[in-house]
Amino acid sequence: MNKGRINIIGILLLAVLLAGCRKEIGPTNVRVKDPVRHYIPILQGDELQMMWRLYNDGPNPLIISDIQPACSSISLISEQPSLVPVGDSALMVFVFRSDENINLAKHTIRVFGNIVPDGVAEMQFDVSVVRPTPNHTDFEERLLKKLNEPAMFQGNTRRNNYTTDTITHRYFEY
Repeated sequence: MNKGRINIIGILLLAVLLAGCRKEIGPTNVRVKDPVRHYIPILQGDELQMMWRLYNDGPNPLIISDIQPACSSISLISEQPSLVPVGDSALMVFVFRSDENINLAKHTIRVFGNIVPDGVAEMQFDVSVVRPTPNHTDFEERLLKKLNEPAMFQGNTRRNNYTTDTITHRYFEY
């Protein structure tokens, strides 16, 4: 009789412990600063380093399941964040290698997770990739020289090295 009671108590205790470990994490709101960017032209063969900050403004922790760049020319060089606590942010650093591109290159980087409404946040950028010319400078090369002069930049344009559309934040809200 005592052995039966001990087994029943053990089974009940195990059921209570296992039931307490189950927690479902719901969807959360995410904000991306400057989700659509237009970078200044670069020469073919150069690398463009891009940094995006992903803010978790929602009620639940953000669990990032995957980060998918649109092409193999883009790679994540920072550590891939997997969990972003409520009210915190994650910095993602990407490198775009322009070896395989020419002219206007438009790409999208997708971050998958428990993001409302569709489970994905998108960051888009475009950059004009020009061939280096040995004898004559073309418009983009002259523009690059002009843009590298400090007098051309006002505010934080030089630091960012890109322009944005009128919308500076894209909200993915529940």
